[in-house]
Amino acid sequence: MFRKTLTVVLPAIVVALMLCTTGNSASRAFAGGLETDGRQRPTPDHRGIVRKSHGPALAPAVGYAPAPLPVCASCVRTEQRTVLVPQWVTECRKIPTTEIRREEREREVIVYKEVPEAVQRTRTITVLERQVRSHQETYAVRKPVVKNVEQSYTVCVPYTETRTGTRTVSKPVWKEVEHKYTVSVPYSQKRTGMRTVSRCVPVTRTRTVCVDRGHWEVRAACPVCKPCSRRAAVPIAVCKTRVWVPNRVQKQEACTVETIQTVQVPYEYVVTLCRPEIRTRIDKVCTMVPTQESYPYEVHLTRTESRSRTVPICEYISEKRTRTVNETVCVPRQKTESYRETVSRRVAEKQIRKETVCVPVCTTREVQVRVRRLVPKTVEVQVALQPVGRVPTIRKAVCLSARK
Repeated sequence: MFRKTLTVVLPAIVVALMLCTTGNSASRAFAGGLETDGRQRPTPDHRGIVRKSHGPALAPAVGYAPAPLPVCASCVRTEQRTVLVPQWVTECRKIPTTEIRREEREREVIVYKEVPEAVQRTRTITVLERQVRSHQETYAVRKPVVKNVEQSYTVCVPYTETRTGTRTVSKPVWKEVEHKYTVSVPYSQKRTGMRTVSRCVPVTRTRTVCVDRGHWEVRAACPVCKPCSRRAAVPIAVCKTRVWVPNRVQKQEACTVETIQTVQVPYEYVVTLCRPEIRTRIDKVCTMVPTQESYPYEVHLTRTESRSRTVPICEYISEKRTRTVNETVCVPRQKTESYRETVSRRVAEKQIRKETVCVPVCTTREVQVRVRRLVPKTVEVQVALQPVGRVPTIRKAVCLSARK
């Protein structure tokens, strides 16, 4: 009796486990954006934009809810396992570097100085001495003598004389003369022309439109095989979903389109024209007529007169004289003298100078470096329990179906 009960209950438990794993995978697929019929729901991408799917979506509220699946809590246990998780860590590392340090050093330098020194020397020079000498000289002198002399001269005396002359003068004479001139008289004239006008004319056209006349169908998400249904003593829940069955139909429909057409339209316009007209006017013309007339004018003339006057004249008479002249003469003379001269002597001297030298030194310094490390982390994992009898073979089948 126990064996008969075990053979009936075990297949029912196996089928329930398969439905449980299938329902979990279907729910995960549905939560990830996949429908039960294999099509992907519209999901937002990394920018938050929702892409539309090619097929129709499921109706959200039609009174449909998935059938409850049996949960087998005794077949699964939770274990804690340690997993290595990659993690970026900032570490301090020492790297060898070369630094330049400044050091003060002393070195011996030879410096040359110019030392002044006084030297006594002798030299011969030529000196110019001044001497005063006197001598007699004869020179000529011009002596002025004034005399009064009578002198005659001629003078031009001006006077004015009135005379009469004749000249030609132009006098204006006015006359009335008749002139003819041509004037352009404007007048308006109406004319008729043709112009091109663009108009929008409605035109009826036919276009082909594709219409989806599909329908909804209710289908089972996981069909149950007949052998399993015969052996199962427990009723099995079946998951049903609504599926859109597309039916695309092409049809012809009429539409009105406005087209632009050009039309010749008559119109009237006014043109301004000019016609010539001859007119007459009387103008006054001035003519200059030459006339002889006499006029008085004054002439300025001069006459010569002889006059006399007494003029003092100065004459120079040459006269010889004698005088004593003193002059200073420079006489050269040789002279010996001693003098002191300052001479510069070059002397070498040793000095110690301090100077700064750049010395390379090998040291180590700390640098912040990002390193990827594997850090242990405790994770809870659900593990299936091993059933009794034929359960290992059935568990392998359940795991294979869950992986698929």
